[in-house]
Amino acid sequence: MQLDWTEEQKALRARYQHLGEQFNARRGNSLDQFDEAGWKTLCSEGLWKLVIPESYGGSGADWWSFTAALEGLSTTIRAPALLLSIIAQAGMVRALNLYGSEAQKDRYFAAILRGDLSATAIAEPTTGTDVRSIETTIRSHGDGYELNGQKFNIAHAPIADFILVVTRIADLEKKNTTLVLLDRGQQGVTYGQPDNKLGMRDLPTGSLGFDSVKIKPSQVLGVPGEGLHDLIDIISLGRLYYGLVAANVITPFLTDALAYSRSRRSFKLSIDTNQYVQKRLIDIKIGMERSKWLAYAALSQLLNGHPDALMTCSIAKLVGSEDLINSALSLIRLHGSVGYHEGGITALARDALGFSSVGGTEEMHRKNIFNQMSRQSA
Repeated sequence: MQLDWTEEQKALRARYQHLGEQFNARRGNSLDQFDEAGWKTLCSEGLWKLVIPESYGGSGADWWSFTAALEGLSTTIRAPALLLSIIAQAGMVRALNLYGSEAQKDRYFAAILRGDLSATAIAEPTTGTDVRSIETTIRSHGDGYELNGQKFNIAHAPIADFILVVTRIADLEKKNTTLVLLDRGQQGVTYGQPDNKLGMRDLPTGSLGFDSVKIKPSQVLGVPGEGLHDLIDIISLGRLYYGLVAANVITPFLTDALAYSRSRRSFKLSIDTNQYVQKRLIDIKIGMERSKWLAYAALSQLLNGHPDALMTCSIAKLVGSEDLINSALSLIRLHGSVGYHEGGITALARDALGFSSVGGTEEMHRKNIFNQMSRQSA
């Protein structure tokens, strides 16, 4: 497990911290639509080159260097939606690195480097993220397949340039999960309107429909029927990154809260002299550190193939989400009636609540953790 950043990674972290500050100055605390300018800036700054092999136009760094950049950005940017877009794209990069054919890597790494946006379509209206129960299917058709079904609440669906769709082979009971890649505009694919959400309105989500979509064998990612194993590995990276981002995104708000508690006076004393105020601030810091180091551990396990990696990734996501939500609500209480006014803190609270479902609900992750515990004790 990496316990400190290298000098190069420290420089990356600092550079992306500064970039986050620039984003805030340009657009304020929140947006009502996807931050396309910010996304293009990240691409031009070389974020994706860090994890794309040199043979495909990247710099061939590693996931720890990417993590340093993501952490730097997440400690200064005040709206987490763009961070979640980065996490979603990171999962696609990992998918292509591990399971993509040479042709797929050529095509989609080039797309990512030029700024194209991807989506990963898992959830369905009737089954949520229960992959084993999905109803979207592919059937043999000519020299390829035919795809039918629907997805909902998919990040980037309304605007994605290409999509990784989780489906199953019809009429197979076991080992039927299959992953397919679709380009935007492919015949038979329909795109719903952006969802109307409580927060994270700059992370567009929506539905997708598939009506007799023709799939070539070259569009299958990995081996047909082996998609469940591949998918779990892909999304585990996202789970730990949700935990890391949740740990860091409250950083500027905590700095503001410390300054506020020093300047706000009650009964002739600054409120930071009160133990209950100190406890609120301390608990926020404890949550940040706990979530951050748990995410580091999960990344180390995942990259090294540790048998506990999938469980730790779920724990990192679950703990990070809970700590962020509790911290955001604590900040509202700390600021009293002013904390309930529309502004940066209330926007943070709305966005924080989104972490309870993004990347899988609390119930789903607890079930995953229990299943992993059960396997270990069997």
